[in-house]
Amino acid sequence: MGGPCYFVAVYYMLRALALTGMGGGFMVISPSFRMTVLTGIGAAVNALNNYSPFSYIAVGLLLLCGAAYSVYAPARPR
Repeated sequence: MGGPCYFVAVYYMLRALALTGMGGGFMVISPSFRMTVLTGIGAAVNALNNYSPFSYIAVGLLLLCGAAYSVYAPARPR
């Protein structure tokens, strides 16, 4: 009974996919929300272009640190 429980991992993956699908569906049916999101993405891209290449380096470092933080598992007492 001490083996890994794969159902829990699948449940979280299904939950993430369902939330992504619901968000995408809401963007399809709501033009004002879609324009707000697309305008925000466009403003972020323009800000990155204004300060490139340093902004791309900062985004890369931020993603790398975020990945390292998500993989890190603290020591657990036995």
